[in-house]
Amino acid sequence: ELNNVWDILMKYELQLAEQLEEVNKDFERTMSDMSGTFTETVQNYFTQCRELELMHHDKLTETALLIMEKVVKNELEEELPEELRLLFVDKDTITNAVNTSHDQHNQKIDNKEDDIITRVGNTKESYNARMTEGEVNRNRARVAEINHFLENIREELEQYENLDR
Repeated sequence: ELNNVWDILMKYELQLAEQLEEVNKDFERTMSDMSGTFTETVQNYFTQCRELELMHHDKLTETALLIMEKVVKNELEEELPEELRLLFVDKDTITNAVNTSHDQHNQKIDNKEDDIITRVGNTKESYNARMTEGEVNRNRARVAEINHFLENIREELEQYENLDR
């Protein structure tokens, strides 16, 4: 009779484990879809950031070249600090400075995008792994609990049988 109880309890535990596995797989798919959508949105925003940086770069280049012309002709209304004046010696120097700034800005944008996308992927994978591990641990604990429960029942039955003798 105890073997029948064990069979029934293990059958229910197996059904529950299978159902939870399906729920977890559905959750993982949903989480993957959501993180994919989020990643696409992030990539779109960072594409806009790059476009804005390019517009800023173009405007800054244009402004710097206009200032350079005024510096060369001594037509500036305000006095520039000496460090800044040194950049306006020739077109190549100012263009290189503006291009270097542009490259650094793009590098920061790229690094931040990579960081966010990597963290989203790592968070999703870590969460799914913890969820799977939690379910495995839950299942093992229930199986151990069922075995321990039935072992206690067997021992009690043996004690009662020994009392009857």
